[in-house]
Amino acid sequence: MKVDIYPIYKEFQYLLELYPPKQANKFLPDWYKNQKIVPIEQRVFDDKIMGAKQCPAIQEDITNGIIIPAWSDVFLSLKEGVPTWTVPIGNSIELDMYGSKGKKFPWIERHPDVQIEGMNLHSTNGYGLLKFSSPYFFQTPPGYGIHFTDPFYHHRRSIKVLPGTVDTDIWHEVNFPFEFLYDIKKEDNFNDRYVIKAGDPLLMLTPYKKSNEKIALNLNNYDEKFIAKRDKQSIEYYSLTHDWKKYKDNNSK
Repeated sequence: MKVDIYPIYKEFQYLLELYPPKQANKFLPDWYKNQKIVPIEQRVFDDKIMGAKQCPAIQEDITNGIIIPAWSDVFLSLKEGVPTWTVPIGNSIELDMYGSKGKKFPWIERHPDVQIEGMNLHSTNGYGLLKFSSPYFFQTPPGYGIHFTDPFYHHRRSIKVLPGTVDTDIWHEVNFPFEFLYDIKKEDNFNDRYVIKAGDPLLMLTPYKKSNEKIALNLNNYDEKFIAKRDKQSIEYYSLTHDWKKYKDNNSK
């Protein structure tokens, strides 16, 4: 299964070349790369505890999917309660999203507060929710879509991209609303010239296989057969010294 990313305009091809999206396992966060692996012998004889890097659930989330880097520096400021922003790449590439002449591509747009009423998001003090206009189109094979999320484990503590799921096999334009991780109504919490750096992880996308099958939710009573099955799996996992890869490979055959 492949994910195709296309620049919306020919000029945006340079952005793909400058800041190419990559497989998530090629774009690991620094803390993950620097955290030490606890060897098996230390876990067995010295009771050393494994770090988050060796947690299977975190490994799967960090290494699967694709990271889309920011395609430009972005400066955001708050003046008299109104947010302003500058996307410097817009000074070089002046194009309108809909082909009209004399207009700039809307690198950042907004959703007014009426569209996010009741969502309890950290919006922009009555101005609404900001969103990045993507310079790219996304395409997946028939039957596949993409789930877009904030790259949580890269620990950006300023903004959060709102998650969304798109049928990119039939719809290719995707833009990215984001909220601040603090209340910018309090100006002392907002840096006057906050910058998002070009090339830094902006969002993460994970392809999924679409299905029309309805989800059946079953809430079960205590089941000895299920517990016995789980105990057998646990014994196998512990016999492999908590080696998730070996356990996963054994049970994928």
